[in-house]
Amino acid sequence: MNRLSKHIHWVIISFSLVLLVGISIELSQAETDSKSSYRADTGIKWHTDLDSAHQSALKSNKPVFIVFDASWCTFCRKLEKETLSDPRMVRYLNQAFEPVHLDFDKDRKIADVLKVKSIPCTVVLSSEADLLARQIGYSKVPSYHSMLEKARKLQAVIRHIEYTEGR
Repeated sequence: MNRLSKHIHWVIISFSLVLLVGISIELSQAETDSKSSYRADTGIKWHTDLDSAHQSALKSNKPVFIVFDASWCTFCRKLEKETLSDPRMVRYLNQAFEPVHLDFDKDRKIADVLKVKSIPCTVVLSSEADLLARQIGYSKVPSYHSMLEKARKLQAVIRHIEYTEGR
């Protein structure tokens, strides 16, 4: 009987160990999935890097719309889910800008060059890389749209001045 109880004891320990390892693998996979796909599917046609957005902006004469965020940022998720997922905002951004989504942690050199210190941070650049707007933090659709419109108008003024000066 003693030998049978030791055998059962080892079977239970082995089963428990396998179960714990399986749960650990599942949890780590779920965490990895959530970190790699934290970005909400907003419908915005994001460029994957700043260079491709800039090249497109040169061709289209649209401003470059940059959002810096990170997987750990709560207000970044709120900006995506409440502002950037709004159907009117999606249409507007796809139509009027060259949007690029950058990770604050991974794209640190670009963040430093653009003086991004906290997130979420939105930066709007002209196709010639003039700073048109910068907004730090979460914003609701109306004020976010207003900021973007001011940036577009500023780009139009810059273009007009360059045109009249013969550039």
